[in-house]
Amino acid sequence: MASHRRAVEDLDLSKLRELLSGTQAQVLTSLDPGYEASMERWSRAAIKPAGVSIVPTTSEEVAVAIKYASENNLDVAVKGGGHSTAGASSTNGGLLIDLGGMRKVDVDVAKQRLHVQGGCLWMDVDEAGWKHGLATVGGTVADTGVGGLTLGGGYGMLSGQRGLVIDNTVAATVVTSNGEINHASKTENPDLFWALNGAGQNFGVTTEFVLQAYPQKDVYMGTMIFAPTPENITKLVTAINDLYEVPAEGVHTKTKGKLNSLLGLGRPPQAGGQTVLLFIIAYDGQESKCKQLLKPILDIGPVVNTCHTGPYPEVNSQIPTVPGFRSSMKGAAYVLPIRPEFVTSMVSKYNTFMDSQPDAAQSLMAWEIYDPTEVVKKEENGCFANRGYHMNSLIMPMWSKPENDSECRQFARDVSLEFKKELEAHGQRTSEGVEGGASVKGKKGAVLLYGNYDQYDEISKDIFGDNYPRLQEIKAKYDPTNMFNKLFPIQPKPSSARIENTAA
Repeated sequence: MASHRRAVEDLDLSKLRELLSGTQAQVLTSLDPGYEASMERWSRAAIKPAGVSIVPTTSEEVAVAIKYASENNLDVAVKGGGHSTAGASSTNGGLLIDLGGMRKVDVDVAKQRLHVQGGCLWMDVDEAGWKHGLATVGGTVADTGVGGLTLGGGYGMLSGQRGLVIDNTVAATVVTSNGEINHASKTENPDLFWALNGAGQNFGVTTEFVLQAYPQKDVYMGTMIFAPTPENITKLVTAINDLYEVPAEGVHTKTKGKLNSLLGLGRPPQAGGQTVLLFIIAYDGQESKCKQLLKPILDIGPVVNTCHTGPYPEVNSQIPTVPGFRSSMKGAAYVLPIRPEFVTSMVSKYNTFMDSQPDAAQSLMAWEIYDPTEVVKKEENGCFANRGYHMNSLIMPMWSKPENDSECRQFARDVSLEFKKELEAHGQRTSEGVEGGASVKGKKGAVLLYGNYDQYDEISKDIFGDNYPRLQEIKAKYDPTNMFNKLFPIQPKPSSARIENTAA
């Protein structure tokens, strides 16, 4: 197994240009127009200067570049939407596969399936499906890349009814480390398909996803803003707990999976620098029924209420995330019921941080709230080991100056530990040792932390749990030299021959 991968040199550039001559692929260095755009990431803190960026247009072009990188021990990264704040889509001096030239979505109306190229953003998928009255589970932020979100599991606004993105993935096309183009589904290379659905970033470059779609009508959606007074917090949290309490395992909440929500803390421009409570909703049904569900919340009297009925693609443009900043999306878990006292303490900590760090004015904290019943039911789909009746929270500092990196990331860590203490206050057994993060252990031995968020202190075994040994076997088959190693890397299971040679 290669222990260290090298940076790109001049000879590599010459060879790659020669190999890709006559194709539509771009081979970009820092001297070429388009290179800077290829290096851009949603978070500026995730940018690293690649030695070369290959911008392919076909799976075959990807295969040429990957085969060369494998044979010459080059460091490799893959950029889909470039939304990872962990830097997993970047390489310092290595070879970047930038899938931004592959953003086509073909719609099979008869089978209600979406054939999505690996460089697509969720806005591409939403818009293509909507033209035919279709939608599938997609990212809650429209400019998130399809690849990264899907390969890590994928929660979305329709998860309460349809499960995760991987629960709606029918097939995938993957270029593996030997430069082969593989098709994976439940019937073709089923081992690879299982691994892709939850740990896919470890197994190759996914150049196409086939996603199951469903008939979709307009959605009732919008944002309500409340002043964070103790009375408002108590009333809002009480109503949320009532809506999303799971009556019994396998039984839907009062929302019937139709209402996805986000309770957030922010300082939006219209608030004049003041902290407010954000309650962002998307209801897949009639406005009148949603208003009936939300009556206890509407009765509180939001100071702003933008809720309206509109086309589904608008749903994934509601969360106020702004590109061009340095950012970290730190995840933590929590369980219902949310305690008003905990929200109040988080308001205080958020205010202290925001008042002391004016560079972080765009920062956001959020409790993501949905009906988990369908996600839990589909636990046999893929290797995603983090399903449960817990919820995900997001601590997202956003700042501009590199000198504030440490302070802003430390804030995210500190708040994550507060979520861990809150889990313990609920009587939950939290993660221990190297696991470290704010989570509980699930049925599959994994910490219930969403791997697509930044988990600074967790290791791969924490995220994949009991599935890790099987993933090691599949990794040895498809990526024995661990070329794809940027996010929760899986060590290939050593072959018996390798073990014997090591022992000798």
